[in-house]
Amino acid sequence: MATINFRIDEETKRVADALFADLGMTMSGAITIFLKRAIEYRGIPFEVRLRDPSARPMSELLQRMDDVEHGRNCHYHDLIEVEDKEEIHPRTKPSREKSRRRRAVA
Repeated sequence: MATINFRIDEETKRVADALFADLGMTMSGAITIFLKRAIEYRGIPFEVRLRDPSARPMSELLQRMDDVEHGRNCHYHDLIEVEDKEEIHPRTKPSREKSRRRRAVA
């Protein structure tokens, strides 16, 4: 049996020890599982990458704008201001004029 020594901050070790204890294993057992999976996978068994924190929100915004433009994943809501006093029933298909007053919300 071989021994591996490494340094890690106390908080990470404390939280990891508690997690692995809840799973019924030791830190040594968890590291052994990681190493065996890495060998089986022939690399790190999960994605390791840097994230650009500004990329996701912009891509999400562009996707939502495209959805609204093409009528996908949109919900329509009546505006609060109504020109006529005719009651709008939610199951009634609005007239063309009422449709102009509706706005798409992604």
